[in-house]
Amino acid sequence: MNFEAFVTDVLSPILDHPEALRVEVKEGGRKLDVLIFAEARDRGRIIGKGGRMITSLRTLAKVAGEKAGLTVNLELFDGDELPAKAGE
Repeated sequence: MNFEAFVTDVLSPILDHPEALRVEVKEGGRKLDVLIFAEARDRGRIIGKGGRMITSLRTLAKVAGEKAGLTVNLELFDGDELPAKAGE
């Protein structure tokens, strides 16, 4: 499964600035990290009311990953924010 295309297809229609959406997938053995970078003003739309949207997205990614035998971790960052490295 192409997680980058999946997340982009799901999120682009709901964002005010879909051109700023960037999705990175980092593989490490049987684990995938799906990193979503979006405009700060769009983060609320991605998170959703009470976190429902991001929770649903994480659930879909988790189930899709399990079908492929992968553990999927999905995280949201500001567009210019860099993810922290492990151990920091």
